[in-house]
Amino acid sequence: MNHPIRYAYLLAAVPLQLSARTTEQTEHVNLPTVNVTGQSRTASRDSYTVPVMSTATGLPISPKDTPQSVSVITRKQMDDSGATTLEEALKTTTGLNIYKQGFQTRFQSRGFDIAQISEDGVNSTVCTMCGNNPHDAKQLTDTALYDRIEVVRGATGLRKAQSEPGGSINAIRKRPTAAPLLEFDATADRFGTLRTSADVSGFLSRDNGLRGRAVAVLEKNKSWRKNSDGNKGIIYGVIDKQVGENDMLTLSAIYHREKDVPSLFGLPANPDGSDLRLPRDSYLGANWNRADYKKANMFAEWKHYFGDRWNLTTSVDYRRNKSVTEYGYVPQRQNISPAGTLSDGYTGRSDRNNSQWTVQSDLEGKFDWFGREHEFYAGYEYTKEKFDNMWRGTPLKDGNYPVFSWTGDEIAKPNWNTARNLEIRKTVPDTHTATIATRLNIADKWHILLGTSYSRWRQSQYLSWMKTPDSHYKKGRFIPYAGITYDITPQQNLYASYTSIFKYSGDYYDINDKLLPPVMGNSYEIGWKGAWNNNKLNTTLALFQTEKHNQPTDTWLGKDLTTGNIRPWVRGDRAIYTPVRMESRGIDAEIAGNITDDWQIFAGYTFNKRRYTSTAAAQTAERNGRGVDFSQHTPRHIFRLNTMYRLPGAARKWTVGGGVNVQSKSSPIIVNGEKQYLGGYAVWHAAVQYEPSKHTKLSLKVDNLTDKRYYESYAHRATYQGHFYGQPRNVTLNFKWKM
Repeated sequence: MNHPIRYAYLLAAVPLQLSARTTEQTEHVNLPTVNVTGQSRTASRDSYTVPVMSTATGLPISPKDTPQSVSVITRKQMDDSGATTLEEALKTTTGLNIYKQGFQTRFQSRGFDIAQISEDGVNSTVCTMCGNNPHDAKQLTDTALYDRIEVVRGATGLRKAQSEPGGSINAIRKRPTAAPLLEFDATADRFGTLRTSADVSGFLSRDNGLRGRAVAVLEKNKSWRKNSDGNKGIIYGVIDKQVGENDMLTLSAIYHREKDVPSLFGLPANPDGSDLRLPRDSYLGANWNRADYKKANMFAEWKHYFGDRWNLTTSVDYRRNKSVTEYGYVPQRQNISPAGTLSDGYTGRSDRNNSQWTVQSDLEGKFDWFGREHEFYAGYEYTKEKFDNMWRGTPLKDGNYPVFSWTGDEIAKPNWNTARNLEIRKTVPDTHTATIATRLNIADKWHILLGTSYSRWRQSQYLSWMKTPDSHYKKGRFIPYAGITYDITPQQNLYASYTSIFKYSGDYYDINDKLLPPVMGNSYEIGWKGAWNNNKLNTTLALFQTEKHNQPTDTWLGKDLTTGNIRPWVRGDRAIYTPVRMESRGIDAEIAGNITDDWQIFAGYTFNKRRYTSTAAAQTAERNGRGVDFSQHTPRHIFRLNTMYRLPGAARKWTVGGGVNVQSKSSPIIVNGEKQYLGGYAVWHAAVQYEPSKHTKLSLKVDNLTDKRYYESYAHRATYQGHFYGQPRNVTLNFKWKM
């Protein structure tokens, strides 16, 4: 058995003793204690907001005092919405565009991709350019493991090296609790998905300061799409050990195994762009399509407290991901014929083996200066990732594949050893990042946040199809950060912030053999924030602008490195790029938290307008010319609402709620010189909860209440592909028991 798997089972097994020991553990025992600053480990279980977060700056400060647009998807929000995956959870928060690109689900903010996803601050690259990549196993996350998910919209140069300016996602995993906790959850929906999970936590030994927590998930996924079922199993174990009076050791391990069927490239439309009106469960893939993902993670952390005001945390994280994906699909590039058939398609297989080591050290604390208390943060992170991908594929041509009577038997499974195309891609990036930041409380109402980070990035890469397959890159740069807040009242403030961005992903050459500079840019934001109801309710209104410079754009030309000739790109040529400038502007507005103890609300609205601000090469001017929207699959308007209300008096055992997800048109295609958009939509949901006792809860939730028929956003939609139906009406029943 692999070491991460073994440790996950061992760590998960330890807390299972808790249920048998709860009574004896409730006796009062005097122990040395450490005064820990921050929030309770169960703070997000009862509210739609949290008192403290640190993803934006590294400093543990309130959302109101953070001079950027931030959101927190709490444990209660995830439970109320029924979100079990990262994708489902992010569809409930402000401003994020969750869209399809190829086989992947991608996350985007303000028109820019979110290129890194973090767990407990450990940044992992979402490998969008690591070969033909049906799925990135590092995106395989289950919300049962998380206490909350922190989202920052806009650049996070202080906390993420080599990042895009759109924002960041940081999932905070559950940790052991002092109070005994035992929960069991069972869910079933109308399509046949069955899911169970268990969460147990508490002291293993009060005398020795030892706490543990275990989470387990089993799921049999019955999709609403044909031939798209799957299953999932997860085990997570974590223990905390207090060492002396000032130190804490944490060890954890996760093993995640999942099987599903890849969603392929969607459905075609008619050649004139009109809807084919195929059944929503249509799936134009082979019946042998499959995907198998494995994710293992081990984590160790040592935390030392220097009294009540300072602490130093050092951690080591190792994770390994493996996946195998096999697929056959139609169409590839050809439109549907008048007879309702398709003539082309593709078969492929992707084998991936990725690993990552991360070492982090964070120092945070408070200091006195000129009679006032201020906050300080310093951090260092080293990350080394390895991406090893082998892809094999063979095009299908001159076929006669029926769309309206598709069964999945039409495509025979090929012999992968004789595939027409073979690509091997090995990428090894490593990054050193050092960060320093401080929040200076210069007056009763004025607070200045200053910081900088230095990132040193290096990458080695092997691309089997290039005439010169090996390449090596390295770059380094300082990233500044500045923010200021002014307290109008104790409950409200005004803020402004600035940070620059830097990203270097390799050497790109223009038509004159000149090396393009790294991607640079600036991010500006001003806004107003409020905290109400004893900081249980947060509100935000923000104006933002992000500029991105030197973005390499493919001209579809290539240089023959043997002859030096410029020609339309063919395999083996060095691609020719041109730099473009991009600008994103807009508004974020959000309210999140408890209006009263019995009424929770989350509502968020984003308006976002994007454009290229410099003209690209003539070959790409139609797509990338000045004034063109660089992210046309991102809606200009996104609004999301969810609210839950516990009824008063004799009906107090009942809670009712609901909400809506609204977005404007997106993802246009050009047919006969005219743009045709995917229409905007509003998808409603409703829920009711009943608690017959303090130990049990029954929940009924209806998603897509009106059974709206709509297509989700797709990055490269065409008449022959890129049409993904949204989920039809679904009814989910959940039973929860807790000790």
